Amino acid sequence: MVNPWFVRVKSIGIGGLFILQGCSQVGVRDYPTTYRNPAAVSDPRGSVADYDAGPPMDSKWPDLFAETPNYRAYGAAIYAAAMKKNGLRDDNSEKFRWKVGPMWYRGRLTPDSVKVFVIGQEGAQDENTSNRTFTGSTGTKMQNFINYFGINSSYLFMNTFSYTITGQYGERPEATDSDSVKKRKAAQSSALYWLAQNPKSIVVQHRHKMFDYMLSQNKNTLALIVGVGTAGKDSLATWIRSHGGKCSPKQLASSFCDASSIAPGARAIGVPHPGAASARNGGSSAAGNLKVQFAKRAELVADWIKKDSSWMKPDPGAKTDFSKSYYYRDAVIPHRDFAFGSIWRLGKDGTTSNRRGADGIQVYSDAGCYNNALRIDGKCDFAERPKTLNVKYDEPKDLKSNFKMAPDDFPWESPKSKEGRRQYDMGPTDFADVLMGQKTNSWPNFTALGAVSHSSFGFGQIYRGHLDSATVLVLADQESHDDMFSTRALTGTGGQRLQTFLDALNVGSNYAIIRTLPVDTLNLPTKKVSEIALQPEVAAVRKEIFDAILKRGKTKLVLTVGPVAAEAIKGISPGAPVINLDFPLQDSHLAQWKKMLAEIDGMRILPAKVGAYDGSLTAIPRTDLPAHTRWWMGTSGSRASRAYVMNGGSKADNGDYYKFDAPGWVNSKNYPDNASSMNADEKASVQSFYQEDMDTRSDVGSDESEQ
Repeated sequence: MVNPWFVRVKSIGIGGLFILQGCSQVGVRDYPTTYRNPAAVSDPRGSVADYDAGPPMDSKWPDLFAETPNYRAYGAAIYAAAMKKNGLRDDNSEKFRWKVGPMWYRGRLTPDSVKVFVIGQEGAQDENTSNRTFTGSTGTKMQNFINYFGINSSYLFMNTFSYTITGQYGERPEATDSDSVKKRKAAQSSALYWLAQNPKSIVVQHRHKMFDYMLSQNKNTLALIVGVGTAGKDSLATWIRSHGGKCSPKQLASSFCDASSIAPGARAIGVPHPGAASARNGGSSAAGNLKVQFAKRAELVADWIKKDSSWMKPDPGAKTDFSKSYYYRDAVIPHRDFAFGSIWRLGKDGTTSNRRGADGIQVYSDAGCYNNALRIDGKCDFAERPKTLNVKYDEPKDLKSNFKMAPDDFPWESPKSKEGRRQYDMGPTDFADVLMGQKTNSWPNFTALGAVSHSSFGFGQIYRGHLDSATVLVLADQESHDDMFSTRALTGTGGQRLQTFLDALNVGSNYAIIRTLPVDTLNLPTKKVSEIALQPEVAAVRKEIFDAILKRGKTKLVLTVGPVAAEAIKGISPGAPVINLDFPLQDSHLAQWKKMLAEIDGMRILPAKVGAYDGSLTAIPRTDLPAHTRWWMGTSGSRASRAYVMNGGSKADNGDYYKFDAPGWVNSKNYPDNASSMNADEKASVQSFYQEDMDTRSDVGSDESEQ
């Protein structure tokens, strides 16, 4: 399969619609440096076949992401040091939410592709779900801000912290707090500020390595750097000073900083954090004040562009109209910023998820509401104590699959080990358009046909594996809701059983899995699912997908998994033997799969002798999953579930809410979680905390809120 650093758009001349084509890798700087974006399209998000392939594999990005410091250990150690220094009892507080992992970037990681670099504080639940920064409410607000200047693709978003924090960047004591609580908050705020901004902090050192690598690839294109909120402005000023420049957070907020020490002609500004718009954070006039401040910042940048049109040219196809004043609002985030198969709701109109406990995140549809608030007269109830829908979930069971993490790996991050950090799927390349029904045939309106999930979630979790080298081609019925979050097909319990079967076939990675339907129909009667799957429009796209794969001439065997797949394959002539397998969650599947394995072995059509199948689970290979997939996903049975409500005495499925949960072993494994397990650099940095008088800031936390 072609390894794209990014996937470029190509016009097919149908009403301004753009689709993706793979771009083969030749060398580090041999990629096109711009995206050919249309001046006007019906959907500003671009084609649903657009996607971000992840970090270029022969760049330094996979190494930099894998070398992220141990936030869990470092955050706990720095707080312990703060308590000791201030004569307070250590209560084992942790600042970082580590169970669902980090998120590093959104935007371009290719050379000469970044004109605007945005620095924020940290991600929140939307970012944890998408594995991309700035995809929640702050992200859509900032997307609108840079779009105003004609920048709709040549940008990169990163953060002060790669992990989500609890509370705020600076905890301000409440008037009602006791003296001891005030002292504790002050100590923790100073500790976090030291961690975020002191040059001796390993967090700062790692962050600057990422920023500097971006800079090394974009010296000729970088024009504007934006710090968002207190933490973003602090981090931007710290970075400029590390390059010998002069800059302060107050200067960024009130005027601008000359960032020529960073890149020739570059300028830096600060904007308030959009979270400051809430009355809780900034008082009753907060929203109005924030809109005024954003408008002033936009006017400053617009004046620079008007005075020098060569300073930061609009992206190809984008237009600017500075005769119209800047308007503070959300702007959709393009599909090209997300992994292939990501939930369409993410980045659509602000926050689309909420946390459910320390290790779970729930997403909701256009018809759902944050924290399950009821809709009253068509609008979510935003009262202080809103009326809520009593949504329930069947909690997933922790199962054990066959997998082995390297000693350097953390369960809540993507592989960190040198042998694993480049093991990820960069997307379907030139298969993207056909998978998404954007070629000859189109997927129909699945909601109208009776699919369970709300249409705003979209579709796209339709494939897994290696489409251009599929010795074994699988058509499989949906077996879990995990695919919605993994963005790849069959990654739950049934998919992990199928992986054991595929391993028994001894074809290595030369397999591809296509889902019978790209949307959620789980638990519908088989007859209804068949009715949807066999619709002529659906069958036409499915056949086109199979034809595109079979055209490569590699397929020796076709498997179907589940009853609907067995029916659907009849409309396709694969030119290879077809074996029908029972649904993997049926108790009867074990005997039947063993029998079919023996039958395949007798055919002698595969390159190696067939092994055995015992019904166990095998972790989904990291090479099948997109970049930044946390280790526990695809390893522990099904981790996602769909909501239901009780209707009388029976369950009623609710396709507006879905969630995922980390498995319990993430917490119980003896992974580095204390100062004694830290490396020498981390220890030295923490020890220096005891010895130094830390910088303190009176304005820390003044406009912060989670993204």
